[in-house]
Amino acid sequence: MDSYPRVLVGTDGSPDAVAAVHLGATVAGLLAVPLAIVHAVEDVERDSHDGDLLLQEAAAVAAAAGAPDVSTLLAEGKAPQALLALADEEPEQLVVVGAAGLASTTSRLAGSTSNRLTHHSRADVLFVRAPLPQAWNFVALATDGSTTSYEAVRHGLRLAHALDATPRLITAARSQEAGDDVLAAAAAGMGLDGDVEREVLVDPQSASAIVNAGWKYELLAIGNRGMSGPSRLLGSIANTVTHELRTNLLLVNTTRG
Repeated sequence: MDSYPRVLVGTDGSPDAVAAVHLGATVAGLLAVPLAIVHAVEDVERDSHDGDLLLQEAAAVAAAAGAPDVSTLLAEGKAPQALLALADEEPEQLVVVGAAGLASTTSRLAGSTSNRLTHHSRADVLFVRAPLPQAWNFVALATDGSTTSYEAVRHGLRLAHALDATPRLITAARSQEAGDDVLAAAAAGMGLDGDVEREVLVDPQSASAIVNAGWKYELLAIGNRGMSGPSRLLGSIANTVTHELRTNLLLVNTTRG
């Protein structure tokens, strides 16, 4: 995949959602791809006026952020179902939403939009937190040495390059030596050059190590292996990181057929 063919942003007008519109538009502009902004309402006839106003405001934000081709859609129904259906139509696109609800137990149990996307989106999802960073300095690319994590690294690397950020390949390991071996094998396996920094998080608890290091990065990319099925219930690394990280997160779908 050379680039995402389209950026799809879901918004409800909340602070995180406005930040998502801004970042989604920025990415669309940098990649020179279309941007679609979606707002879902349960009754289009009743809520079309307010919904259209919200979309107009979002389109203005997107244009100011540099998106070259902006379209809007007022979808009828609940936001999670609307975004999942649109993601299914074009799984190669990038979906961008606010991160609100990821860390809230209540929101997770109630099935917030962000939470539903983590477990069911066939497209990669970028979860955005307000306020956006003033500069995109570092993008962390998490790997555990698996081939699926390599796929996530590649997607994250493309986004890092688009944002003109420094990519940093990271892994959590019980020792510096073990981590160095994982990163060396990953760099060799993916043909990464010296421009990609490396960092070992020495900690036997991989998920907490990544979460605790999140403050170092403006964005972290990780694969979605373990976001569904028994692994999710047992507390996979991806699931823990997704719901506990406090920085912007690119969750790459490495499991879709």
